[in-house]
Amino acid sequence: MNFLTPLAFALAVLLPIIVALYFLKLRREEQHVSSTYLWRTLVRDMAANAPWQKLKPNLLLLLQLLFLIILILTLARPFVWGETVAGSHLILVVDTSASMGATDVTPNRLVAAIASARQLVDGLPSSARVTVIDAGAQVRVPVSSASDRGAALAALDALHPGTTGADFASALTLAAAIAAREPDSEIVILSDGHIALPENFTLPSRVQYISIGKENNNQAIGAFSLQTESGGRTLTAFVQAINFGSQEARRRLVLRADGQLLSARDLTLTPSKSQAITIPDLPANMRSFEATLEGQDALATDDNSWAVSPSSEKISVRIVSTGNRFLETALRLMPNVETTVYTPTSNLQSFDSAQDKLPTSNFQLTIFDSVISTGTLPTGDLFFIAPLRSTEFFSVTGRVDAPIATPVVADDPLLRYVDLRDVVIQDATRIALPIWGRAVMIDSKTNAPLLVIGEQDGRRIAILAFDLRRSDLPLRVAFPLLMANLLDALVPGGASGIPANVEPGKPLAITAPPQTTLITVRTPDGQSQTMTPTNGRVVFMQTNRLGVYEIASQDKLLGRFAVNLFNANESDIAPRGSLPIAASAPQSKIENQKSKTEWWQPLAWLALALLVIEWLYAYRGQVARVWNLGVGRLVKRNL
Repeated sequence: MNFLTPLAFALAVLLPIIVALYFLKLRREEQHVSSTYLWRTLVRDMAANAPWQKLKPNLLLLLQLLFLIILILTLARPFVWGETVAGSHLILVVDTSASMGATDVTPNRLVAAIASARQLVDGLPSSARVTVIDAGAQVRVPVSSASDRGAALAALDALHPGTTGADFASALTLAAAIAAREPDSEIVILSDGHIALPENFTLPSRVQYISIGKENNNQAIGAFSLQTESGGRTLTAFVQAINFGSQEARRRLVLRADGQLLSARDLTLTPSKSQAITIPDLPANMRSFEATLEGQDALATDDNSWAVSPSSEKISVRIVSTGNRFLETALRLMPNVETTVYTPTSNLQSFDSAQDKLPTSNFQLTIFDSVISTGTLPTGDLFFIAPLRSTEFFSVTGRVDAPIATPVVADDPLLRYVDLRDVVIQDATRIALPIWGRAVMIDSKTNAPLLVIGEQDGRRIAILAFDLRRSDLPLRVAFPLLMANLLDALVPGGASGIPANVEPGKPLAITAPPQTTLITVRTPDGQSQTMTPTNGRVVFMQTNRLGVYEIASQDKLLGRFAVNLFNANESDIAPRGSLPIAASAPQSKIENQKSKTEWWQPLAWLALALLVIEWLYAYRGQVARVWNLGVGRLVKRNL
């Protein structure tokens, strides 16, 4: 409790004065006597009638002291720090990511955020409007500019923590657009601060950030994978356990397969460190595996992870080329790849599909090495190397001489363990970056894309802008690593085309076998969704539930995949007191903004009530007589 005018407490000196007056007050009891003449002399001779006699219980004194205490508190203007808004339009951006399920606040962070949001809504004037933005993996606006408080509160109560990170960039961009359309708006962000935003992200100046959460006590499984050993007879599990807390933690790692216990190990996890665990000699005939960290922490969502047995089938790759020993050798050295080389009849930069028909076999990936079909491109995923002509997927705009390959992002998964320093490239095709793709490598001089990857209409596509035979990349250790990473990205999941792991909330493109009319996906909770393939593919969107999914076609199992929360940003639950958001105001970070909520008005009403009670008690005799007189007249009038 704080006070705006603490000098008002100086009036507390009146309290002992009132008590002293009661000590000095003459205390005479009313008695009926025949005459007062003989009593006057006796009373006159008494010295102040013993003023300091023992103080007896007195309700009137108690009421007067309480009134003075409440009056002093009222004049001191007590207040508490809280969150409030000043605008007529409140925009609530509520974080519903996985970390908001942490239980370091009761019952969890999201419920605490909803309680704070409800308090803000209840404190708004009657004419104010409310917008609620659900900042999850998919941004939703359940209520927009609503004057109905009930609808806003119901939308808040319907929120629940997800299993993914939050798309805060989209959520705050939407909030800023709404605030710009309605100038008297204020944005309130309710989150634990674990959000990813672009650099120099800006918002209007009227922004509040309410930090949710208290502790960082959490351990998580950061990775879980299976590898085939002994020619496919056994499996080895690789598990990474991470302690995101600031204290040492003891947890038990339990591994099960198809519900059967296989291993249990006690772990001692060092603060802010990870620990790698290898579990060999696991049976290869099991369908799915589950790793669990037993014990208690603040976030249970990341204590479980799943993995599926690797597929033993090989990836079918078709190479359309006039001859490229480097490319063919790199692919044939991969144990899970089966390559077929097709050479056009004419040694040209392009060929006519009517004359040089591609084999009709169902290849998962087709690589065009410096040649492109002038007809319809084959089905499946595509990889273009040094294309000299535009296609339906990209446009060729010219040439780049002696480009210098530079990664766009230093830690791009496609460039894992790939060192591109000092790679010599004679020339490259200049390609306009397509809307469906992202640049992985660019020319540091012209910013022209050198490696592009993405997805269009359910097909994964990659473009390498330079000819491998006109660079020294194939002579470096980085080349087979780059090809392996590209193959994993273009054909995730190997021959089945089904990746072993899928991020929560991410769509999954599934290639249907020939003559397949229905694809059924069974989710971890036992529900099924049936889809009809279009152009040989279906896209499954409902990957928000953690666990193992099964994909089938006409009762034939096509494969399995696991959905896991391998997200360090969500598992590191330490709340952040500020957000890296540049505001229109001079401040560079949005921090917790507090406001004063005064409590003098209810205290003033309480003081007035005590004063009325004190007066009624002091004159209770007269009040009773007046009351009885009034009641008596009323009774007589009615009679």
